[in-house]
Amino acid sequence: MEGTVRGMLELRGVRLSPAEGMPNIIGFRCLGLAEKIPEFESETGSLVHIWHVPQEILPVSISEAERWLVDAPPGRHWILSEREFTSDAHNILSKTLIEFWGPEKLARWIGESVLRGELIANIPPEEDHNSEYMSDKNDTPPPVKRTVLLPKINLDEWLIQRGLEHVDATPVLLLATIWNVNGSLISPDGEVETRSWRVLEDPWASKLELHDESEMMDNSPQIKQLKPFGQMWLNDTDLRTMLTGILETRRQKEDSGTGVVRSTMLEKWGFDSQSADLERIPAAVPGWLLKKDGVNEILHSRNGRIYEFNFSEEP
Repeated sequence: MEGTVRGMLELRGVRLSPAEGMPNIIGFRCLGLAEKIPEFESETGSLVHIWHVPQEILPVSISEAERWLVDAPPGRHWILSEREFTSDAHNILSKTLIEFWGPEKLARWIGESVLRGELIANIPPEEDHNSEYMSDKNDTPPPVKRTVLLPKINLDEWLIQRGLEHVDATPVLLLATIWNVNGSLISPDGEVETRSWRVLEDPWASKLELHDESEMMDNSPQIKQLKPFGQMWLNDTDLRTMLTGILETRRQKEDSGTGVVRSTMLEKWGFDSQSADLERIPAAVPGWLLKKDGVNEILHSRNGRIYEFNFSEEP
């Protein structure tokens, strides 16, 4: 995790310089000194010592916090901790020039970067579970490269607006499909125009819409993938029917020879759904698995809606 934290700091433009003569404090590792931190743009002053606390089973106790206070140099400090702090330990640190980020805020900070495509994450193999919502099996060939859409909502703002700042949020990918459609538009007079479209099928939102390629991530994060219920996907008949409503268009009637508009009335160019060629492109929508009061829910990153996660164990 220390490498990930360093990578995040580099992505945020935080330049670290070595902290010379820093004492060895058990459980705390000084990553270096920083002059400017984007997260604290409103604060100016002396250099900031940046610390990383690696994960352990027990939270940081008050005795560990007191030892750190005694040994740490004076000045401003930013602690990025994978361990929880006991309330007593947190209270004594909060009285000094210290910014403390616990495991939940640290994980959310990293997760937001993953879902923006700034940081590429990988997950270790894990056992499969019997669930209608389930992660991709790990005994299959290497994972399919998916087109991943950019999120539209800000997780921290969404949680704050609902008073859920302390909810555990894990970034995930919600499987979807982009259809590459090659087909024809036909005018009332029988004119045929061959076209290509890309259409997003988002089964979580029960939505089919034209896909804008500018909304794709440059890098596809290798994080947990969740499948929707089987019946949430459109069958071929329903898909072609819905494509007709999405792709048909209305145009002003023109003279085929001169290109001059012959009427201000619009005529419908219908989509020939039956002869269209449909190519499936694996895709995914970023999301978060929210754990609240022992219940798992899925937050969709593009529409900000919550979906049920019918699963009795951690995925």
